[in-house]
Amino acid sequence: MAADKVVIDYDMLDGVRTSITAIIAELKDAPERSHDAAGAIDQPFEQAQLQALAAEFRGSWEPRREDLIASLEDVSRRIGDVIDSYLGLDRWF
Repeated sequence: MAADKVVIDYDMLDGVRTSITAIIAELKDAPERSHDAAGAIDQPFEQAQLQALAAEFRGSWEPRREDLIASLEDVSRRIGDVIDSYLGLDRWF
């Protein structure tokens, strides 16, 4: 039985890892921007409901955002492991 070749596109994997890093940075900066957004809404037509809903959304999104950051960091580490593992094999063979 012949062995199949494994082709690893290191540039593509590194690009995905770079994109994930940028997404993580955006997610980490999100609380400050969402606070600014809730404040910027003010009280249209003297009604505070929209501002309150924006603040409520920010509060309910926070735990999910933290989970998403942790998951993306894990994916990024795994991509790094794949790159490192296959580069090591490429050097050996």
